[in-house]
Amino acid sequence: MKLVMNMVRKSFKKGDVIFETSESSDDLYLVHTGKVEIRSHEGMLLATLGEGELFGEMASIMGERERTARAVTATTAVIDVIDASTMQRKLGNADPVLRALIRNLTNRLADANRMNEEQ
Repeated sequence: MKLVMNMVRKSFKKGDVIFETSESSDDLYLVHTGKVEIRSHEGMLLATLGEGELFGEMASIMGERERTARAVTATTAVIDVIDASTMQRKLGNADPVLRALIRNLTNRLADANRMNEEQ
């Protein structure tokens, strides 16, 4: 069974905000070209992502609707915005052990981000 991916390709200028902390959304983002910075609520740089890297997945996987980080373009960028239902279908069809592993790693990352921000 082939899963259709609902995706929209968008262009961004350097410094454009893709999403803000506490913003409601569960879409995922895939960097097609360019660089994206992921920053904590307090502005701490958590990651700089490039071509082929996915972000925004934590809200979808953890079932949260509010963003816990801010995503801003570090360069001009082209980003593929993936509908959350696509991710849910893919996770639903995955092996239960892999689903548990993905959730576990996502929770650990969220905890690490919180601990970094507190310090």
